[in-house]
Amino acid sequence: MPCSVRTLALRDYVAKRLVTAFVTFLLVVIANFFIFRLMPGDPTLWYMQAISQQHQQMPSEELEKLKARIEELFGFNKPLHEQFFSYLVSLFTFNFKISITMKLGKPVIDIIAERLPLTILLLTPAYAIAIWIGMRLGAEAAWRRGKKFDMAAVAISLFFYSMPIYWLGVMLQIIAASVGWRDIEGVLDPNRWSGVTSGEKTFVQQFIDIMAYDPLGAIVDLISHMLLPVMTLVVYMYGGYFLVMRNTMLDILTQDYVTTAKAIGHDDGTVLHRHAKRNAMLPMITIIVLAFAGIFSGAVLTETIFSWQGMGRLIFDAINARDYPVIEACFFIMALLVVIANLIADIVYGFLDPRIRY
Repeated sequence: MPCSVRTLALRDYVAKRLVTAFVTFLLVVIANFFIFRLMPGDPTLWYMQAISQQHQQMPSEELEKLKARIEELFGFNKPLHEQFFSYLVSLFTFNFKISITMKLGKPVIDIIAERLPLTILLLTPAYAIAIWIGMRLGAEAAWRRGKKFDMAAVAISLFFYSMPIYWLGVMLQIIAASVGWRDIEGVLDPNRWSGVTSGEKTFVQQFIDIMAYDPLGAIVDLISHMLLPVMTLVVYMYGGYFLVMRNTMLDILTQDYVTTAKAIGHDDGTVLHRHAKRNAMLPMITIIVLAFAGIFSGAVLTETIFSWQGMGRLIFDAINARDYPVIEACFFIMALLVVIANLIADIVYGFLDPRIRY
């Protein structure tokens, strides 16, 4: 096929992927607006409750005026189509307004900026370890198909992959507590660093203060608190990567070029790693890219169980409080990252495998 034809085919393929990504993102944005407004409960009541706690025994007339001001501030008193237009403008300008219930009057984007470093800190090693273990064990299990190692690896991965992650996290907490492990919740030990920093600062600011005071102690304390949630995520997630890698490798190992490599005398390690494993990486691209997108969205259940104040815990608290600005901002960022990740994976597919675009 001439070079110009291949270039044109790739251009058409990328254009189609861009259109598909845009339509998908638009549908997600629309759903993001309506789903949370169909949830039961009045978000203004949570805001009023938070304010009334600061101003005890507020007269009923003042409460009514306050409710009207809150509805006007967040646009809840406007028709639905006007709310939707305002919502679109806010999203695409990244002006997510202020939180209804969390840190009253604070911009949502600032709250997300405070929580995001904690989620990246937790999920980056968890995803990296889970992907590495899953891919390595998956390749080995496929190579030893039908043997004891393969059957045991499949059984264990399916067991952990089907296990509810919140149950797994609680069990690890119980086991850790039974052996005297105390760092089972939170990010740092507040009692240990109470005189060094204050809770009014963000985590990054607090950690900088603690590092200046005791660098080794700060790192040890942080790793100690990260151990259980990271272990929970790795044990739960590696099974999915294992099964995908194993199934892909089983297909690759039946190809003619693998049989030829064995026939000409290549050792098992060369056939597995240089020939089979490299070609099995193509289907893993989407999983790895989506894992990168997932790092920024947080792990809702795991962060909630371990009181890890990241994006996942923020989403959990915002849903419970009907905090529309925070919920919409978090899900918008998640949707944007997932759509971009899928688009990148599709484009990489097109470059690596011409059969996809032809």
